[in-house]
Amino acid sequence: MKSASSSLHGFMLNDGTVIKDGPKMCEEACKHYEEFFSESEIFRPHPYTDSPDLQWENFDEEIPLCTTEEVIDIVNSRKKKKSIDAHGLSNFTFNFLPLSYWSLLVEIFNHSFSEGMMPDRWKDSRMLLLAKKDPICNPGLTRPISLLDIFLKVNEKLFQTRFMNIVNRRGLLPDTQSGFRPKFRLQTRVLLFFEHISSLMANSSPVETIFVDFRSAFDQLWFLGCIGKLKRMGIPRKYLIWIENWLMNRRAFIEIKGERSKWFRIRKGGPQGSIFTPLLFITYHSDLTETLNCCLSHHFADDLAAIMAGGIGLKYSLQCLELEKKLSSFFEDLEYYCTLTAQPINYNKTQALFSARAIGYPDIALKCGNNKIEWCYDPENNAQSTSKSCDGQFISFERLHINSAEKSSIQLLRIAGICLAFPVFSTLYGEPTAGLE
Repeated sequence: MKSASSSLHGFMLNDGTVIKDGPKMCEEACKHYEEFFSESEIFRPHPYTDSPDLQWENFDEEIPLCTTEEVIDIVNSRKKKKSIDAHGLSNFTFNFLPLSYWSLLVEIFNHSFSEGMMPDRWKDSRMLLLAKKDPICNPGLTRPISLLDIFLKVNEKLFQTRFMNIVNRRGLLPDTQSGFRPKFRLQTRVLLFFEHISSLMANSSPVETIFVDFRSAFDQLWFLGCIGKLKRMGIPRKYLIWIENWLMNRRAFIEIKGERSKWFRIRKGGPQGSIFTPLLFITYHSDLTETLNCCLSHHFADDLAAIMAGGIGLKYSLQCLELEKKLSSFFEDLEYYCTLTAQPINYNKTQALFSARAIGYPDIALKCGNNKIEWCYDPENNAQSTSKSCDGQFISFERLHINSAEKSSIQLLRIAGICLAFPVFSTLYGEPTAGLE
């Protein structure tokens, strides 16, 4: 059994020093992530935490209790992986539990729901690091994966089904959100996304698409802000107490090459690897579509694609001017929302794409706050370069589709969207109809 990803071979520090010794790597990683998971800096008073409480009609609703059959079904549905948690237990442990222990587990889970609490040891995590790109990198270029307590995972699954029921009954999640929820597939969202673009371009409107990437999305979750916001959404009190106790007082250690770091506290972010973290994240940001009301929003799991278009019936130059105003308003609203929710943007991966039937691109400088947003086109040869790059990537996509079935569906969709849909747009709308007036 590997204690960490084999892709991580060492750390390169800021001064250029390379360390490959396990204990030293653990020490450097612990320093980085102890600071990374420190409490969010929030200006108070804040509307999520300091505004008057709202009392909803379901505020005193209880969390439904679980049964022995439900617990056993969840345990049986889990993959029997050999990875162990912070206390040396794996999912195989359930195979050796005496029958009398199952009723005890049910009592513990039901006590967790009724009192909104859980054993502190359940909140201990064993954290492994995966290299995002290079096997020797800075600790900041790694991805932390938390191996949670095996009993907490079952408790999370039980709570997730109950929380999803509340969210669906209150209609909190927008229809534009796909991923991390049943019956809303990312594949369908991709098709709807391109349908919106094609319908706007069919009206001879220039279209601007902003692809927003949130930096370390799950790891930036603000605890108190999340609880306060959920309270204003109408989540019952017992659910809020459980979520607050699930988030608070967590700790972890980092393991690299069989060596362990010291324990450190986690004061923000949901656990990577938790089944409940994605649902909590998209619920916390469920009002993003309402905030960005100047565009058509498409949410791909924890990413955002925003579509804006110039007015129908206007000259191309006037359409571009109108589009520039919409872009300015969009980035102002986005910056305000991200500041309010303590969710930073990854500006290096946030990009803009301009699409139009007319020849020529408007000279629009995109900025979000003090950060420049890059364009995804070649201004010297826009239409031809887009078509050529798509043709080349189409071949790469076919090879990936045939030879790499183990790749994630999200990666395939991203490549398929670029390689398959945009060549269609070039064919349909590539004929020049008007110049930039």
